[in-house]
Amino acid sequence: MPEITFAQAREFLDNINSEDKVAVIHHDDGDGICSGILYYDWCKLKNAKTEHFTYQINRSKLKDFELEKFDKIIICDVAPYFIGKESEIIKNKQVLYADHHPRDTPIAEEILELVTVTEGYIPSSRTAGELTGLKPWLSLIGTITDSGELYAENQNFIDKYLEVVNMTLDKFKENVSSVVTNFLVYFNEDMGKAFTLLREINSIEEIENLRQYSEQVENEVQKFVKEYEEKKERLGDVNFYYFEPNFSVKGPVSGIISHQDQDEAYIFATPKEEGKYITLSARNTSQKINMADLLKAGVDGLEEGSAGGHVPAAGGICLVKDINKFKQNIRKFLENRKS
Repeated sequence: MPEITFAQAREFLDNINSEDKVAVIHHDDGDGICSGILYYDWCKLKNAKTEHFTYQINRSKLKDFELEKFDKIIICDVAPYFIGKESEIIKNKQVLYADHHPRDTPIAEEILELVTVTEGYIPSSRTAGELTGLKPWLSLIGTITDSGELYAENQNFIDKYLEVVNMTLDKFKENVSSVVTNFLVYFNEDMGKAFTLLREINSIEEIENLRQYSEQVENEVQKFVKEYEEKKERLGDVNFYYFEPNFSVKGPVSGIISHQDQDEAYIFATPKEEGKYITLSARNTSQKINMADLLKAGVDGLEEGSAGGHVPAAGGICLVKDINKFKQNIRKFLENRKS
């Protein structure tokens, strides 16, 4: 696929006009939602007919989004691993694919790709904010919810906009980014509504309007953070923690726990779809272990197992009946890695 520069990506956005029909496809986490809103707002400002589609890992398919009527497509924060083969169905469209995941799966060569991997860990929200110039505070929210503050390459960007909103990083996390993270968890089964409600927020101060949804989720997050030490299981050099929340709080729970000891590696597991599947989230901020490779090894040979992501963070899924085999695979991978 042709890799393009930041200036070429900006030119793609500048050329959008009222004659265009644009689909914005984004991931369902904080980084994906925030970057999706920024691209959506840009297209609306250009008077293009615009729709957005939330891509949920292991639940969504490009073919299900009915993209035939669109002439331009913007994809953000969706790893090549998940859309690689499917990208063939959109190769005849004008597609801008702005993403920050490892390039581990081929994408249709006709698609324009803005690659930020070589610059380090650059969350999609930061890229979207820098490309569009819209809602810098929203770009900052997406960057922080994706743990962008843990990487030196984002420091100047984060410091600049923390100064604009007149907050310290800790205060921003407490009063803004954690509220948005919990709000998105609350609407996990209705991401369209979450997208609309967050898009209607026009200032950092209005984030307080989302706290009514956030507080219920926060109570559950803290419950499982406290339970972690008692229930965790050691798989070689990795901490494995299975829990059964009412809300989809694996993201914030894993974020809090993994930040408490950044040298440790973690796999967080929760049930899905009435106990048929277990979803997996792996974290290792120190990057001593490649989390994408770890989870891929874990699901290797498992029926309906899949995984993908970054070196410091990855996600996956397996059938409940295969969880013990998954653990065995993890132990084996770690033993082989040592030897």
